[in-house]
Amino acid sequence: MKRKYDVDRFEIKQKLVGDMLAGTKTMGEVGKALRVDALKMSQTNVCKLTGLSRQVVSDIENDMGNPRLDSLQAYFTLMGLELAVLPRERSELVALESTFTKQTNVADTAK
Repeated sequence: MKRKYDVDRFEIKQKLVGDMLAGTKTMGEVGKALRVDALKMSQTNVCKLTGLSRQVVSDIENDMGNPRLDSLQAYFTLMGLELAVLPRERSELVALESTFTKQTNVADTAK
């Protein structure tokens, strides 16, 4: 049985990722919102769990600096996300989303 906060975290993550894919939120904004709203975690806790410095965490969340790929991976893994390469064109993202949704629905139906 899922607890209420589990559902809320998933819903928050789903909305934020959707906003990022729509181009209305940046990667840093999504990370900070997940940390604060879904995980209720301080930057200090993120630093302890990831081994990143506070400056690196701040740079990621504020879309500043030039964080290393392994720093981004550590940060977003903690947030329950992974880094991916996606097309820049929004129309291509819509086509991918449609394909993914169809595949997910077929898999759910097969269960």
